[in-house]
Amino acid sequence: MASTFTTNLKIQQIANGEQSGYWGTTTNTNWNLIEQAVAGVLTINMANADYTLSNLNGASDEARNMVLNVTGTNSAIRQVVAPLVPKVYLVVNNTSGGYAITIGGSSGSTVTIPTGSNTLVYCDGTNFYSGIPAGVTS
Repeated sequence: MASTFTTNLKIQQIANGEQSGYWGTTTNTNWNLIEQAVAGVLTINMANADYTLSNLNGASDEARNMVLNVTGTNSAIRQVVAPLVPKVYLVVNNTSGGYAITIGGSSGSTVTIPTGSNTLVYCDGTNFYSGIPAGVTS
């Protein structure tokens, strides 16, 4: 069986007997990718357009980050398009222009985040859901 990548976080699973002498490098890369998924912060400049997160096998990408800090000036509601895989995000709408943003996949339901708000969202592989109401602060 050849090495494969996991569906959700795109972590490389080394097949038995593969990568002799190289598995340490792959393992270290995997740990860096896991760290990005748990603690990574990405700033996105929407530039008045929808923004699709990059999603790569075995390499640093945008969709793996835990926190999405969305900036830019919008003249309409814009969407952050994320992969349809089980994942949790903290989304911060730091855009200007007075418009909400949404996060969701290429299909299914989305979550709306008003300007100046942040919320926890999660995807079940098909739809996005709000983990907490937008605008709730502690």
